[in-house]
Amino acid sequence: MISFIKTPFKRFFAALTLLTIVPVFDYDPNEEDIAHGKPFFPLVGLVVGLIAYWIAKGMICFAPPAIVAGVMVILLAGASKGFHLDGLADTADGFFSSRPRERMMEIMRDSRIGAMGVFALISVLGLKAAGFFSLAAVDVPGVVLFTAVIGRCGLALNAFTSKYAREEGLGKITFRYKSPLCLIWTLVFMFGTGYFLFANQGLIVAAGIVIFVIFWSLYTHKQINGATGDTLGACEEICEMLVPVILCCTV
Repeated sequence: MISFIKTPFKRFFAALTLLTIVPVFDYDPNEEDIAHGKPFFPLVGLVVGLIAYWIAKGMICFAPPAIVAGVMVILLAGASKGFHLDGLADTADGFFSSRPRERMMEIMRDSRIGAMGVFALISVLGLKAAGFFSLAAVDVPGVVLFTAVIGRCGLALNAFTSKYAREEGLGKITFRYKSPLCLIWTLVFMFGTGYFLFANQGLIVAAGIVIFVIFWSLYTHKQINGATGDTLGACEEICEMLVPVILCCTV
């Protein structure tokens, strides 16, 4: 069935398949569609965010704030199959190992999780939950929607501002075809969504995410001379965490 769908939709489905748990027919995306799928990352975030928005909208009517915050964190993590959390843990294990670049890369490839990986997961997920919990209940659905969008936009920006650090690997596909139009589109989507949902506060969050992504790209370049699929996942998770935290701090 997917073979009859035009190329833009195939690339959207490739991005959806890559970044979420949502199955798309019997579609197994090829490298070309994945590589050209970055412009659709913000739209994937919007799909995930709208689903989370309506779930949060229903939950705030009967569930206490702490439960809503916890469920939203679980929902966002589950939507990406825990893929980005795995990248966050691997990146923390590698970067905080105080080893040379080559050894860092080996540690990041290891499927086992170390102490710093566990610490990173607890820290990021804990701050994300605390941010949701600290906001007014009526604001949580919109914040969750914005969080999902920002995470995928941050991922696309990070791929645009970095080069792949390994010779080969699945993550290499994501770094191909860096179109300036894709960069502009992602920034417009980020700032537009932020302003629509939270006016000037949303613009502050979007600006903060851009600054963080630039910093993250420079940091990963210093550590491993580029980026990997793991560091992309880490960037996505940290961007998500920053949304509720920044909103709480700018109220």
